[in-house]
Amino acid sequence: MRAQFWHGDYDCIDEVPLHRVRGNQLGILLSILASVLSQQLWILVLPLIVQLISRTYGVKYNVFVRLFSPLFPVSTRTESRELLRFNNLLAILFLIVTITALLLNMTTLAYITLSMLTIAVVLALSGFCFGCFIYFQWKQYWAQRRDA
Repeated sequence: MRAQFWHGDYDCIDEVPLHRVRGNQLGILLSILASVLSQQLWILVLPLIVQLISRTYGVKYNVFVRLFSPLFPVSTRTESRELLRFNNLLAILFLIVTITALLLNMTTLAYITLSMLTIAVVLALSGFCFGCFIYFQWKQYWAQRRDA
């Protein structure tokens, strides 16, 4: 009999429980704090890899969800997978721009994009999904263009 390190049901169809979403957000925030406080900005590669794996293979393989979602009370509230994929894409883009800017010695740009990601994550952990707001505006824009 094989010992299972992971347990719990991670097979979500269209909705992801809020405590799992918060676990991912906390993992991103802790990575940002660790990288900035230690001045080891290469640590930002970790959340980028985690987000890329999660985007490719799903929440089941997100290390941050596995590690940090147990810290939050189990929630029956959920978030739409479509919105989460959009937010995941935003996080990936912010991290890629930040890391690329650091590699090109564009420190100001790196800290601006990292600050934007940090603000979005803190807002999300506080209950306001800025990415969802942007997604809604994007959908409204395309609906108005289509109807015009």
